[in-house]
Amino acid sequence: MADEYGLIGTLIADKYLIEDQVGAGGFGVVYRARHQIWEQPVAVKCFTALSNAPVAMRETLLDGFVQEGRLLSALSSRTAGIVQARDIGTLTTPTGSWLPYMVLEWLEGDSLNTLVRRDSQKRDVLEVFRILDGAARALALAHAHQVAHRDIKPDNFFVCDQQLTPGVVVKVLDFGIAKVMQSQAGTAMASTGTQISSFTPNYGAPEQFDRVHGATGPWTDVFGLALVVLEMMSGGTPPLAGTEFLQLAFASQNTERRPTPRELGLEVSDGVEAVFAKALAVKVVDRFPNIGEFWAALAAALGISDYPPMPVADGPLVPVESGGGAKIRGESSVVVPGRGPVPANPATATFGVAGGPGPVRTGGTVVTADTLPTVPEVMDPPKGTGVWLTMGALAVAAAIGGVVYFAILGSDVHTKSLPNIRVTSEVATGSPAARPQPEEPPAEVAAPPATCPEGMVKIDGGKFYMGSDVRNEPSLALAMPTHQVEVSTFCLDRTEVTLGAYRGCSKTGECKRAYRESAWPAAEETPKHLAEETAYSQLCNENFDDRDQHPVNCVSWVQAEAYCKYKGFRLPSEAEWEFAARGSDGRTFPWGDAPADTTRGNLCGHECEQWRADNKLEKDTMFYDARDEFPGTAPVGHYPKGATADGVMDMVGNVFEWTASPFRKYDAAKDEQDTSKHMIRGGGFNSTKSTHANPALRFPMANDAHTHGIGFRCAADFGSGKQGE
Repeated sequence: MADEYGLIGTLIADKYLIEDQVGAGGFGVVYRARHQIWEQPVAVKCFTALSNAPVAMRETLLDGFVQEGRLLSALSSRTAGIVQARDIGTLTTPTGSWLPYMVLEWLEGDSLNTLVRRDSQKRDVLEVFRILDGAARALALAHAHQVAHRDIKPDNFFVCDQQLTPGVVVKVLDFGIAKVMQSQAGTAMASTGTQISSFTPNYGAPEQFDRVHGATGPWTDVFGLALVVLEMMSGGTPPLAGTEFLQLAFASQNTERRPTPRELGLEVSDGVEAVFAKALAVKVVDRFPNIGEFWAALAAALGISDYPPMPVADGPLVPVESGGGAKIRGESSVVVPGRGPVPANPATATFGVAGGPGPVRTGGTVVTADTLPTVPEVMDPPKGTGVWLTMGALAVAAAIGGVVYFAILGSDVHTKSLPNIRVTSEVATGSPAARPQPEEPPAEVAAPPATCPEGMVKIDGGKFYMGSDVRNEPSLALAMPTHQVEVSTFCLDRTEVTLGAYRGCSKTGECKRAYRESAWPAAEETPKHLAEETAYSQLCNENFDDRDQHPVNCVSWVQAEAYCKYKGFRLPSEAEWEFAARGSDGRTFPWGDAPADTTRGNLCGHECEQWRADNKLEKDTMFYDARDEFPGTAPVGHYPKGATADGVMDMVGNVFEWTASPFRKYDAAKDEQDTSKHMIRGGGFNSTKSTHANPALRFPMANDAHTHGIGFRCAADFGSGKQGE
């Protein structure tokens, strides 16, 4: 794409090197950049719709921008189902444009909209439920924290794959910025008789077209998600009939025809039809109050008896106060190679509603910078519901520009074709008392007293079948037989413990330094064994100064246990580890049922084979007939497509992981255990067999072994109060 802002090849904030422009839309442009310290790709979204604001308005705009960014960061840190926010700032381009920007995680895959239309495949409701389950639970968590999205549509779900299969990682996009622009532009336009909205009408709920049905809120997201599910079931046909704005408004509000499954010709049970009828009710008081209740009801209608409880608020999000909050301190200039920093341009410009250059003409009135006040959004929350924070347009790659802005000129345009349907403003005017409110607003969700420590993920407890029934496979012999296990809710490190984190402990004297040599017991100290230990010692990360983001390896079980205790945590049990990797559904791999490849985990490929040849070791098999970039470990979290539904990274590949469980065969008595050995799980960069990607795989390892292929992660009891350092 054409780089109109001249940012390709520049360095932002001394660490983000812009490599390419990958998308553009009404709100901004998205670049692929590379973090110069971590050597990982990131997405940098520059909000060009704010760039035309005059200098006098920038502080007010930035207040809202930072507050929305803080909310996104706080939410995305609690679930992998929302695109992760990494950084925020402002810059001045080489051409003199002032741009606020956000740094987001880089996602590989495609939008749900693209994939659904590409395969045009009809799916039953259970398959769609399993595909969207992680994203729905992420939205339920946002609702539990009193945050509504208000623009749910297929373009705002990103699939971290090229296929739609149950268990695939789906992330929610477009949390965060539309409200900032809408509030600043919409207030001024109210005085011109123009009405403005920030939702997509193909998926608009009745209250977004006409506030007589109630205020917008999490119930609005329920309506949108129900439409998305139905569209996936229909093979890409949107449920609301019509191509024009007024046609869609009528379809959304028509009480005589609701877009339920059976109305669309889809075969579902009576229970499922009833769930969708409630989710798609015209009045908000007749609808599910939030996605948590909608999704749990759908699971029950589908007969999923062991479906885990929906997430609840795990403590308050960052406070959001009008006109206050954190500020972006200073402004970054971009560094152009060979030219040095580019100074800021103090020139003012007009602020276009849809991010376009120049003034916006609305019904004969020209809106310029002089007519834009700096007051915040004028819409009040529903009475009795607390403060519902509305967020709406942070996207990456194909999803940018997905939010459509409508300027409806005049006050009676809707009455000429649709006498029973009114299309009104999403930014309401007039006194709060004059605005329609829900008759029975949903009750607030009480926040629980416990949360998981920073860097950990909450794993909701449940039952599952532990082990494997695969026969005639020696590496899985210890995983037999399968047996039902129940695990309590616990917290688990999102990533393997890094070398940098472990070094922090060893520098205090609380942890013994990781070994620089790889060593493991052998029946006989043969020359071959000694040669292998010598060669593999080169892969101990303690030998390197630039591996702080790699997992610590070459540590014994005793060292792993000591580190977790130092942090106030513990090692996970085998059952906890396998449950986190497989879930109650017993998925084949942590990420789902798709086979492991070079995009899902660091395992042994051609690079591994070449390394062995270079070090004069015997040739071995390879996990996959492909090459990845790491003959040893990779930085933690380097393979987002390999994440579990809860967002736990590297459960397969990179390094095997110590657990708290001593060695015992599953069919042995509980007291028949060998405490001199503990079980390792998860496969590693040196894994050569396909079975090493099976979460049921288990190996006993001597407590004093410290090898290149073993690391660990910590766990904590949920609600224990242990927060670490």
